[in-house]
Amino acid sequence: MDRDGLLRDIFESVVNIDQGRRWLNTEGLAEDGRTTYKRGLETAMISFQAAQTHAILDLELLMLAEQAFITQELHLCDSSDTQAISSLEQAVKSFDDALRSLEAVDNQNGYFIAEKTYPTGGKYRYKGMPRDAFHTACIAHRTRIGNILRAPGINMTEKQLLTKRSANMATAQGIYLEKQKTALGV
Repeated sequence: MDRDGLLRDIFESVVNIDQGRRWLNTEGLAEDGRTTYKRGLETAMISFQAAQTHAILDLELLMLAEQAFITQELHLCDSSDTQAISSLEQAVKSFDDALRSLEAVDNQNGYFIAEKTYPTGGKYRYKGMPRDAFHTACIAHRTRIGNILRAPGINMTEKQLLTKRSANMATAQGIYLEKQKTALGV
């Protein structure tokens, strides 16, 4: 899988989605806006599907694809939209932490020791494994996406993309859970 190409496509898709939305409200550019918006959604859907398909071999890429998408959304966000900015900044930070957890779980000896620092109570566990930064990021991001999906006025194509991104987080958690089990010899 061409990691750089996929991440480039993710960045470009967000730019096209954003530009398309802006042009939809600009007299004389509405048709170009629809075309650009649609192209952005299509590119994003293809890219997220490819990341999900290859996640078993490259889980980091799936997480980097989502982080790239939200980072680009953050850069394109209107500076007066403080709620969106705050949410996206938190999401970027949680993905940074998730990537650190992924690195740790791949170091089986180190993760075995780190696991002992997690309480065994249910709220600190995900299917018996430590509910670390990786799980926390995926759960929080699915919640964030779920909140967006409930907003009225989002077209069905964009809802399909949001649903795909949410499904990717479930895929990521499932693969990560298996990595945790392997690291802990379960």
